Amino acid sequence: MQAAAQRTWTPGQRRHIGDLAWGLRYLGRAALWTAADGEVAAWAIAGDSLYAPAGLAGEVIGWLGEPEITVLETEEHLTAALEEAGYVRRDGGPFFLHCAVELDGLPELTVPEGYEIRAVRPDEAGQRAAAHRAAWRPARIGALMVPPADLGAGESSMTTEACQSVMDTWPYRADLDQVAVAPDGSFAAFALGWLDEVNKAGELEPVGTVPGHTRRGLASAVSLASLHAMRAAGATRAVVYPRGDEAYPVARKVYFGLGFEPVARTVTYVRAT
Repeated sequence: MQAAAQRTWTPGQRRHIGDLAWGLRYLGRAALWTAADGEVAAWAIAGDSLYAPAGLAGEVIGWLGEPEITVLETEEHLTAALEEAGYVRRDGGPFFLHCAVELDGLPELTVPEGYEIRAVRPDEAGQRAAAHRAAWRPARIGALMVPPADLGAGESSMTTEACQSVMDTWPYRADLDQVAVAPDGSFAAFALGWLDEVNKAGELEPVGTVPGHTRRGLASAVSLASLHAMRAAGATRAVVYPRGDEAYPVARKVYFGLGFEPVARTVTYVRAT
C-alpha cells in the first residue's frame, strides 16, 4: 500500500506513506487490488480512505460501499467515479486542508526558554505515549473548538505498546520524532515527521502540546525542529493536513506561521437517497 501511494505521490494526493505507517494500528477491513506483476495497484480501507487509478476507481468505491467517502478535490478521477456511482458532494461540515512548504527557506529554530528540543530516544516509548494521550484527550480537543464542543471523557488509545509499534514501523526515524522536554524532564510537546525518500517529501503527523505547556510556541518549535531534520535527511518539501473549517482553527494557524500554504482540501461525498 505504501509503495503504491509512493509511486504516484504529489502534494495533491490524499495519503503520504507516513499516514499509512501512523494509521496501521487502526487498520480494519481493507482490500488490495494487484496488477499482473504482483504490485499493489489500488487499495481501500473501510471508514478511512482509498487509493485507486482511474481504471479501478469505480470498482474500489463499489467495494467500500460506504454511506460517505472523503477524497481530495484534486483527485478528479475519484470525484468523477463517485458521482457516477450515485454519490453527491456534501457542502459544509468539517474538512481538512492539504498544505505544503518548501524546505529551503525554513526559519531558524528558536527554543522557548526553559525547554529542550531534541529527538526521541529508543527507550522513551512510554513517555512519548503519555504525552500523546495528554495532548489528544477528546475533552481537551473539544475545548479548543469554536464554539467549544463536548467530545466526551474518553482517552486516546496511544499506549506504550502502540507507540513502540509506530516506532518499529517503516519509515519511522527517531531523528524526525522531535519533542520539547520541560524543566522537570517530562515531554511538553511533540512533532512526528515522516520521510518519503523517493519523492523527497516529508510529512508532519501528529503534532501536539501537553496541557499546562500551551501558548509558549512549543508546537511551532517541535514542528520546525522536525522540518529541519527532514531537510537534513534529504527532503525538499513537506506536507501537513490540519482542519480547514472554522470550528477548529488552532492547528492551521501554527502551520501557516511556519510557511505552509494550502494546495488542496478534502471533500466528502454522500450516497444519494
